[in-house]
Amino acid sequence: MAIARQHHTGNRRLLAAAAAAATVAALTAGCTSGSKNDKNAAGPSISPSATAAAASPSAPVDPEAADKAEVQAAYTHYWDVLTAAYAKPDPDDSNLAKVTTGSALVQIQQDLANLRTRGHVFSGQPQRSNSGITFKADTKLKTAVITDCLDVSHWKPVEKNGGTELPLPSTRLLRYINTVTAEKWPNGWMVLEDKQEGKAC
Repeated sequence: MAIARQHHTGNRRLLAAAAAAATVAALTAGCTSGSKNDKNAAGPSISPSATAAAASPSAPVDPEAADKAEVQAAYTHYWDVLTAAYAKPDPDDSNLAKVTTGSALVQIQQDLANLRTRGHVFSGQPQRSNSGITFKADTKLKTAVITDCLDVSHWKPVEKNGGTELPLPSTRLLRYINTVTAEKWPNGWMVLEDKQEGKAC
């Protein structure tokens, strides 16, 4: 009985080996005979980069991007002129009338006149961050509203002679939201209003 079982077991192994060999041969033959047809049927190859470029959507374009860049440049120049004027201070600085007008210019000139009378100047520079620019609709001239966070912690009033820092109220905001309204004139953007919102940022 043991020999019979061994004989049957050997047969199963031989049959299994033969079946496996036949299967491999059939698969090999199929792959070999179909390889030429597969190459002909495959058609032109498409690179992954071309597929990705076709699938990826184009980035949205801001139609106001050029105008916003122009406003941002004018706003930066406005603060450069303002910082220089407060460092003197000189209410008659001719550069002020090139970047601001109306109530904004009047307020700045009054501040500068008061500083000069008291013998004070501003030292350092303000820092600006998180600028946002929007445009008003239905205006005669193109009008922009610039909102940002103004940090005046390093822009301080000091004695003109000696540079002694002046004491300030402890409740004074050192970082606050500032809103500026500017209008596009033939000679460039002019600031009409510069408003401290009284909100920390």
